[in-house]
Amino acid sequence: MTRPFEGVFGNTCEMRLLEFLLPLEGIGFNITELSEEAGVSRVTVGRVVKKFVKWGILNTSNARIPQYSINPASPIVKSIDNMNNALIGRMLGEEKG
Repeated sequence: MTRPFEGVFGNTCEMRLLEFLLPLEGIGFNITELSEEAGVSRVTVGRVVKKFVKWGILNTSNARIPQYSINPASPIVKSIDNMNNALIGRMLGEEKG
């Protein structure tokens, strides 16, 4: 099955990170872990994470090695989660038919 965001919006680091982090609310990951999960370089993930923190999409810890997690209180994240659920619903409906 195609990943929901990839099927509609393409395969970017931003989309990969969102797809990975959305269902993992409250769990933090460092840049290396996110890089491995997204399958892209640490430099690219670092750039995207910086942008996501600025927009309030991710929370960050003040630890020596920062941990990043999805920000469930963000209106942007809530909208993305709703869109993700709608895409999944549409994909599952197509599989049945």
